[in-house]
Amino acid sequence: MTKKITLVWAALIMAAFCVNAQTLNNPVDENGYFIVKWDCENETWAASNDFEIDEAFTFAVDVTGTALEEWLKETPANEDGTRSLAVNRWTGFGDFNGDCNRLKLIKGNIYGTTWCFSQLANTFDLELATVPGTVTYFAMQVFGFEYTPAAAGALWWQWPAGWLPEGSIIDAVEENAFTSAPYTGTKKSVEFYADDYEGFWSYTAGGYAPYCTSIATTGIPPVATGSPVVGYEYYNLQGMKLSKQPENGLFIEKARKANGTFTATKVMKTVE
Repeated sequence: MTKKITLVWAALIMAAFCVNAQTLNNPVDENGYFIVKWDCENETWAASNDFEIDEAFTFAVDVTGTALEEWLKETPANEDGTRSLAVNRWTGFGDFNGDCNRLKLIKGNIYGTTWCFSQLANTFDLELATVPGTVTYFAMQVFGFEYTPAAAGALWWQWPAGWLPEGSIIDAVEENAFTSAPYTGTKKSVEFYADDYEGFWSYTAGGYAPYCTSIATTGIPPVATGSPVVGYEYYNLQGMKLSKQPENGLFIEKARKANGTFTATKVMKTVE
């Protein structure tokens, strides 16, 4: 009996150690990287990070069990402030737009947003990242901030006591937090912008939207070609296909060409 109790306690201690060793409460994949893709339809984590570098998806982090969970519950420093999380991220291929790192609450201690990394590109080298079969490895930092109705970054760069040392990265495997899926080029998303969405962060930045926003994908990447256009499709900014071209407002026009390729363009029409 003593031996059995000892083994049980040993197992519990090891389990507790493994949980505490994680800097996020996200699940991990078979290679030890965090799964950061959120399954909006089922309101849970995706089975894997199956997004490609030019595909829109909902990114999420779960800080349950970390010092950030407690920090988020504290009274904001600003009287009309709301506490949230932000993420810096970069790769060996380069960096991304720094104004597109704020996350909003999904549920519990899970915060997220919709990203398309190719559209977020700053110094990011798309030519290298879009070689067929290429996996992109991401490093990232997670920190707290406050926003108010007047200022999207009223309090910035918060590292609560007991969290990682200031400026430290979230380390899953060899200083990388997560990866993309191997590149195939079949999931490219249409162009979208943060300021397309009322009530979201007011930045004119590509590849950034509220979490669980539906973004249309072309299925085939746009190709510069002289092939004639043989038809058009129209989508709203949430990615829903429309029965006809809108008479006014902002929408996405997808041009289908004779050689099977597509191009997608954001169009604004006004009634004169």
